[in-house]
Amino acid sequence: MSWEYDGRHYLINRWNDSSRYGFGWELEDVAPTPGKGVVLNAYLDGPTGTALFRADTDEPLPLALVERFIAEAGPDLAEVVAMVEAEDS
Repeated sequence: MSWEYDGRHYLINRWNDSSRYGFGWELEDVAPTPGKGVVLNAYLDGPTGTALFRADTDEPLPLALVERFIAEAGPDLAEVVAMVEAEDS
């Protein structure tokens, strides 16, 4: 999945690391060249079971981009958190 905001192109990557219950989304700035790499992360921290958000850039990001990223990743993360909580109980 990819998005365009303010003339930049972003790619959405979902990842999981089943060895530590890690799961997340990253938003990567890919174009125009040069890309700026991963700028946002939303992920489930395996050891704590907490859903977390991290910005990996010092540059400003369009609010609409951040809101959309959270809206897309949030329900997915909530579902995984619920699954982990169910396993722990």
